[in-house]
Amino acid sequence: MSQVSSLPVHRKGARRWIGLSLAATVAPVALLAGTAHAAEAVDDTSGDIVVTAQRRDENLSKVPLSIAAYSQKDMDAQGIRSISDIARITPALQFTSTAGVVGNNGTNIAIRGLKSDVGSSTTAIYLDDTPIQIRNIGYFGGNPYPRVFDLDRVEVLRGPQGTLFGASSEGGAVRFITPSPSFTKTDIYARSQFSVTEHGAPSYEAGLAMGGPISETVAARGSVWYQHVGGYVDQVTQGTDNVSAKDVNYQDNIVARAALTWKPTENLTFTPKIFYQNLYQNARDDFWQGYGSPAAGDYHTGVYTTEPTKDRMLLPSLGGELKLGKVTVVSNTSYLKRDLEQTLNYATYFSTLRSGTPFGTYANKDITNMDDFLTLKQSNFSQELRAFSYNNPLVDWSVGAYYQHSIQDYSNYTSSGRIPGVLVSGFQQYQGRYSLVDIIKATDSQYAGFGSVDIKPTSKLTLTAAVRYTKVDSEFVETKDGSSNLGVRTTVRSANNEGSWTPKFAAKYQVNDDAMLYTAVSKGFRPAGSQPSTLPESCAANLATLGLTTSTIPTTYKSDSMWSYEVGSKGRLFGGKLAYDVSGYAVDWKNIQQAVRMNCGFVFVSNLGNAKGKGAELSLEAKPVQGVTVGGNVGYTDIHYAANVYQSNGILLRAAGERINGPLWTGHAYANFEAPISSSTDGYARVDYTFTSTDTIPSAVGTFGYDAALYALPGKDYVQLRVGLRKGGVDASLFIDNLTNSRDLLGRGHDSSTGTLFYAQSYRPRTFGLTLQFRN
Repeated sequence: MSQVSSLPVHRKGARRWIGLSLAATVAPVALLAGTAHAAEAVDDTSGDIVVTAQRRDENLSKVPLSIAAYSQKDMDAQGIRSISDIARITPALQFTSTAGVVGNNGTNIAIRGLKSDVGSSTTAIYLDDTPIQIRNIGYFGGNPYPRVFDLDRVEVLRGPQGTLFGASSEGGAVRFITPSPSFTKTDIYARSQFSVTEHGAPSYEAGLAMGGPISETVAARGSVWYQHVGGYVDQVTQGTDNVSAKDVNYQDNIVARAALTWKPTENLTFTPKIFYQNLYQNARDDFWQGYGSPAAGDYHTGVYTTEPTKDRMLLPSLGGELKLGKVTVVSNTSYLKRDLEQTLNYATYFSTLRSGTPFGTYANKDITNMDDFLTLKQSNFSQELRAFSYNNPLVDWSVGAYYQHSIQDYSNYTSSGRIPGVLVSGFQQYQGRYSLVDIIKATDSQYAGFGSVDIKPTSKLTLTAAVRYTKVDSEFVETKDGSSNLGVRTTVRSANNEGSWTPKFAAKYQVNDDAMLYTAVSKGFRPAGSQPSTLPESCAANLATLGLTTSTIPTTYKSDSMWSYEVGSKGRLFGGKLAYDVSGYAVDWKNIQQAVRMNCGFVFVSNLGNAKGKGAELSLEAKPVQGVTVGGNVGYTDIHYAANVYQSNGILLRAAGERINGPLWTGHAYANFEAPISSSTDGYARVDYTFTSTDTIPSAVGTFGYDAALYALPGKDYVQLRVGLRKGGVDASLFIDNLTNSRDLLGRGHDSSTGTLFYAQSYRPRTFGLTLQFRN
């Protein structure tokens, strides 16, 4: 079955031209109209978002880090609802999904090219002061990501953040910060939206947030949000292209949160919070290439049963703050509970492996016994206590301690694909229908102490030295049963204990109020871990090539680490009308935890050599006249293996120069125009254009696991347009997402190197909608 090729060059070029032309067209029109009203509006060139990237309140332009920060208003203006939307507009932040059964609907997040979809995360994910990322165990998973409603801001911290955010912030951190209850005003934020998608079902959402003082010592805030995302992928009868169910990949999502702040004294504050999120997706966004009419936005999947995913997260926390003169003491206690459930259908996978074709027959085949049932339960308790002194004339300092106890329970019940009750390879099926039951319990205990000192030899120069010591104790217990495990139950245990120092050295020079230079050298690391001890017999031939068997793959892998060397500058020019943020860096990544991919569709984790790389980010925003904002950002990342990496028997696993990161280039351009329509009403228009260059080839020619059918995905373009009116606190806008109806591929895969059926993902087809908002 032939694959769908990328759009012809002239079509992609036209889309790119349209996106850039829209941004360029809005700008001069805005200049003319904005000039006429410049005297009537308030100067907004001095605005600077406040962030806590260094665990204290600072203006973004004064923080010596490469940071992208978005307020809730920023994200509303761009229609941001999820982590994938955030990644699309942020240079050097990559969020990807894996297409196909073997991908298990997995996701991967990486900053500055430190990409690895196995082992511990390279990117820390924080909700307020609580880390919520997972360690990848088993064959599916993915981090939880809060949906974007009633957030104060999102911060993307690029580069190692190990001294403040610990292990797994090797490439950086993404922080979702919720608003605190206010003692000074009662505020209301409401948002509703309705949209229609070409060749898809309608979507709608509604949310309400309220907060304010209850008394002189108590304030509260709460919010609730519901979203229905209409599907756009149709299910067809397997082996045909006859539609049996329309728009099956719909979503229903709920987010609720509450916070209470109590100030018994002027200097003491307690803030209990609770966050709840319930996400449901009825089917994956994959479509089958060669089915439907993807070129017209008509996507089909022939999966035999829909593959629903349920992801529930509950996070209660208690924060405390005590001010003792110039010293502030902060505590955060939290408990994360997450339940993730997913069903996968292995019909085409089993048929491909057992018959050579996705719809072939084999002995005792039963199309109704093909589902794989997976669960992941995550329980994390964490406690952090830190003290700091800031805004002193000569020395600022901070010191703290951190503890986390994390348990991940994983289960995988794989149906046999054969008639229940029959023998499979001479062995009994578990409970009469499962070829494999795999149950894993992974326990991590993390202890850390950290400190930093900022020395100010002059009023303009700040020298920083920081260090964190982290000790991680981990245990891994795996129990297997079923015909694929030779009909017996086995239990394997392993453990890792290690410690690591992550230092940072930095210098900041504040040239004046409008210009700052900085440089930093820092280290990040990921802890060691364990993995499933055996693989199915379908992988025996691949493993034999590596000198292994299905029961002799490594059960543990070692930690990896990286050093980053960075220089940057932030500031404003032309009286504050042009803001800039530029940084450049080099990295040295050692002993990398990466997947060894096999043509049977499975992987195992190994430490695969070293990599070197370099990159840069540039962000610009201009406000030439009142009411007009034009800007954009661009990122360049090149992380590649420094030398060939071989298996112990001489098989080439990775080639020197093979790129690890995704696209070399990412970028985002936008133009926004605001002007009074009447004495009480303002109008606005905004266009956003994002692009990425060609992605990385999955594996280099000549390396083990090379799959000639999986090419580097071509570059991508995406355009959004929004126009609206504001009157008082009411905001009404019309929008078009995916204006050019881009069908660029976001992911592509198949069941094995011999598989002829390809699964792919693309952008949601062109969507028209109406958004209503209220802020008092």
